[in-house]
Amino acid sequence: MADAVTSRSALRPLLAVCVLFAVASSVAVPATLGLGWDEVVYVSQYGTHAPAAFMSAPRSRGVTLLVGPVASWFDSTVALRLFLTATATIALGLAFWVWSRVLRQPRIAALAAGMYASLWIALFYANAAMPNHYTAMAAVTAVGCFLLAAAEPARPGAYLGLVAALLVAALMRPADAFWLGLPLLGGILAVPALRRRRLAVAVIAGLALGVAPWVVEAETRYGGLAERIRQAGQVQGGTELGFSLPKVISTLDGPILCRPCDSPLYWPAALWWVALALLVPLGVRAARRAGTSPTAWLPVAVAASTAFPYLFLIGYSAPRFLLPAYGLALIPAAAGLAALLSATSGTWRRVLTAVVAAGCAGHLAIQAGILLHVVSEQIRGRGDWARIAETLRSHGVRPPCVVTGHEAIPVAYYTRCRALEDRGYNRNVSTAQLREAAASTSVAVLVKDDSPPDWARDWRRVPVRGLSTSGWALYLPTRASGAPN
Repeated sequence: MADAVTSRSALRPLLAVCVLFAVASSVAVPATLGLGWDEVVYVSQYGTHAPAAFMSAPRSRGVTLLVGPVASWFDSTVALRLFLTATATIALGLAFWVWSRVLRQPRIAALAAGMYASLWIALFYANAAMPNHYTAMAAVTAVGCFLLAAAEPARPGAYLGLVAALLVAALMRPADAFWLGLPLLGGILAVPALRRRRLAVAVIAGLALGVAPWVVEAETRYGGLAERIRQAGQVQGGTELGFSLPKVISTLDGPILCRPCDSPLYWPAALWWVALALLVPLGVRAARRAGTSPTAWLPVAVAASTAFPYLFLIGYSAPRFLLPAYGLALIPAAAGLAALLSATSGTWRRVLTAVVAAGCAGHLAIQAGILLHVVSEQIRGRGDWARIAETLRSHGVRPPCVVTGHEAIPVAYYTRCRALEDRGYNRNVSTAQLREAAASTSVAVLVKDDSPPDWARDWRRVPVRGLSTSGWALYLPTRASGAPN
């Protein structure tokens, strides 16, 4: 039976989904797209393009380790994005291949992968140096390996896969890994069929190995684990109990980060949530009837757990935050869709198939429209950083140099400078240290719809032209103007 499930022909639908995922993401998101703010932070740690950007307390080193082999050798965004497209596609294939074994129905696993791959969020981040897609695929893999290990306790491969998946999740996003592991351990305690010591050991070992670098760095750079957690909470605006569902919904059509969340929602972007709410219960019901309930309720439980902090503890939102929840919830949703189609016959089945096909076509059109809009916005925004960097270079700001002020981290990277901040979430120096740097090296202050700091008020103001948004200005000391005015 296992040979039949894992045969090449049975896995062809999943392979096709992976190929389409890679092609669609590559076409929609150009490999020439400049690095975003978070990408700059991760890539610059090993990259040769610019000095390493400041790593704030919540960040972990998983993405840096992922991109290190490319970023440390090639100063090429295209090479990096092509590499990440390949790794994202492999992660997608491996995660849902595990579920082809869990469900013993490769077509449902492929359908779940296809539903995930149809989301603009997944496609946008497929070639991005960001952790969320890998956390999502690690979560999908971990739950699948957990169920395989519970069903086949004598096989070590499932335990090793569980440890590896949780390790990756914790390396990428330690907080997400906590919410991923919590329901797995809870299931071991609450469900007799899952009550195996080796399962608990595998879950704890995977989480511990993955979070260990974050803990060690907390002790060596942040004054201890408790202090790092405190700083991480400050950067995230606190973790008080609240209700952020409206904020999450508002990001379904972009922007990629809302802080504050005040953008109106393009309501068709939320229709697939309605479909998800209808299909998941059908999948749970079908699994219960087939005597395989854990294959449905456990992904739902873990999806709810991973979504919890973003719905109730954090006061801002980004659509990528829920990728792990989506990846898990779409597994029972795919099973529910398959059960719905198989429950009818004759004319009713043809009608239902036509309705589902029309719904899928509409969903793809909506997702494609949102994706193209988001990509267009990012091209403009990141192009602004490049133009600001060009203006800085034309006025003599060249390495070694320092950039501070509004959006200093990405602009510094594009200018090959070091970013120093004496305020805000990315504060890495004191004001005195920043003024000392200004006295000894080439420094630029960036402002947008604001005034420069007091110590730079008598500097020369240089407007930046040709940007997609107005209000930008650069402030440079007289000695930084090596180029003609």
